Amino acid sequence: MMQDLRPYVCVPSVYGESVRKYLLDSGLLDLEYRIYSSDGKIYFPLKMEIEVAQIRSVFQIDIRMGKREFTKVRDGPRSLTEALNDCLSPEQLALLPRAYDLVGDIAILELPPELMDHRYEIGHAFQQIHPNFSTVLLKRGAISGLTRVREYEVIAGEPKTDTIHTEYGCRIAVDLAKAYFSPRLLEEHHRVASLVSDGEIVLDMFTGVGPFALHIAKSHNAHVFAVDINPEAIALLQRSIRLNRLVGTIDPVTADAHDYVRSNLPHSVDRVIMNHPSGAADFMADACHAVKAGGMIHYYDFIGGPNPERLLRTRVRDLVTSAGYNIAEIRTIRRVRDSAPYEYQMVVDIIIE
Repeated sequence: MMQDLRPYVCVPSVYGESVRKYLLDSGLLDLEYRIYSSDGKIYFPLKMEIEVAQIRSVFQIDIRMGKREFTKVRDGPRSLTEALNDCLSPEQLALLPRAYDLVGDIAILELPPELMDHRYEIGHAFQQIHPNFSTVLLKRGAISGLTRVREYEVIAGEPKTDTIHTEYGCRIAVDLAKAYFSPRLLEEHHRVASLVSDGEIVLDMFTGVGPFALHIAKSHNAHVFAVDINPEAIALLQRSIRLNRLVGTIDPVTADAHDYVRSNLPHSVDRVIMNHPSGAADFMADACHAVKAGGMIHYYDFIGGPNPERLLRTRVRDLVTSAGYNIAEIRTIRRVRDSAPYEYQMVVDIIIE
């Protein structure tokens, strides 16, 4: 295989997936060359030389940079457009996905209706270009139901939906067909965990497979009540607890958050995480009941319109007031990710009186 001298960034392997995603999203990762791993380090080939400060401003970890030889991935198509040029019309080629989600070793694609008859050719071509992915899944329908899962179809590779996903050194057991998980919330998991102090008691009301809980317990001596109504999600979280070396503790609970909070938690929790943007509003009274005076609630919602920050500020004040409580302070309002055209998944951090 052909080798070329390329600039690189080298990081400890436990941070590999987080750095890979950052480099990919920033357009810095050179996908023509294979990523190299040796002695607990991962070397990422870059498209251009960059300053080390650019990476250190995002990741406070040991970083090395320089130049070395990298092996080209393959002599063949470098994009779906190239790979499928003989199979699809120009109009269909224009509809090919430009991005994908990565969960562990599983790639997740979303296709418009016009390409559904060609999904297997697209999946096969995608895996040819990206041979490191063991499975290529296709989204089929929206997230729905009490357990917040969606249907997937295997269009290339191993017939599976389960994997181990890594975020900032946290190993997370995921089964996309059985429990909710979004790799797009990587930075939000890290942000909330960075706000936690040792000794805190945290309630994660809709934990899913537990990414918030795992990030917190891995870096802080805190105790997290991780609650979800889906027993499959809690089983995956219990598996993740065994996979990680945690500083704090996690109490995985299979229960409806409303029933659990009212029956089991006194008014003494330091922090509540409400990451259920399509349904958290119905549980605001429970969150306010659980959190102590001066405690923080991280409330998530889907908000559209020209000024979503203002709309969310008004909505959360109305919800807290209707629950019989008051907001002492609004700390942060931010857009977490795009969820639809002109709609965002938003978060607001509030302090309850």
